Amino acid sequence: MYIKKFNIDREVIFYMDEQLKEHRDSYYDVIVLLQDKKDVLEALPTPEYQNFFPLMEGIISRLVEECMEYQTLGNDKEALEIIRELQEKIELCKSEVENVKKQLADDNLVNQATYSKRRLVFAKTTYGETFLERDLKDIPPEYYGKVLSALDFLEFGEMKSNKEKVRQLTNNKKMFGLYEIKEFKIRLIYRVLSNNIVYVMQARMKKDDNALIDQKEVINRSRTTSDEYRQLKKIVQDPTECDMLLQENEIICCKIRQKLEENKRSNKGEKK
Repeated sequence: MYIKKFNIDREVIFYMDEQLKEHRDSYYDVIVLLQDKKDVLEALPTPEYQNFFPLMEGIISRLVEECMEYQTLGNDKEALEIIRELQEKIELCKSEVENVKKQLADDNLVNQATYSKRRLVFAKTTYGETFLERDLKDIPPEYYGKVLSALDFLEFGEMKSNKEKVRQLTNNKKMFGLYEIKEFKIRLIYRVLSNNIVYVMQARMKKDDNALIDQKEVINRSRTTSDEYRQLKKIVQDPTECDMLLQENEIICCKIRQKLEENKRSNKGEKK
């Protein structure tokens, strides 16, 4: 049993203000209780709503999370029925978003929305935790804002126009295929899985006094994650498995960003 990925371009919704979150939760609370498809469609926000796209994505994400919770119950008959209903609602929401996007395109208004360019997949430890989450424990919280900026650039930045900020690591053959995003003293290391999917391998602090230790840390992480990377290279070639992978990592990405944003706000002495 799996949830089909809602194939819509993601808007930059990670910094939703409290009012938008409240609206998302209000719509979700109503939609999750409705049974009739027509009622669900009528209950969705109208396209005229200023934040229609991030609001719809928030609703869909909530439905997906709920669906994944019920999946943990296995083949329980009642749970399977609830999963089926949630999947139908996800598809209805997806369809509504696509219809609105088409209407905007027809009206030459598509530029009102901002869509992401790359999808992030996070390297995991053998315990299921992402390496990035583990790396954050070794990074002072006052630098979390820089980690967040590096993630922003990796997901939405124009790579070709900023050679100083992003570079391929070529100073050691053991780092072949690795790329680095620089954000002050923060380094975000990634590999490419496909044209628009990147593998977030490591976040670390640059050690100004020892480049050899910097290299060793990156090489060790590359070696540790090499098996998973090879496996994921195969997975992204299969549309169904790729959709499941991206869906899981969307939720992971939102949680990581939320943690970074909360720490960024709480640390007044963030490094410039």
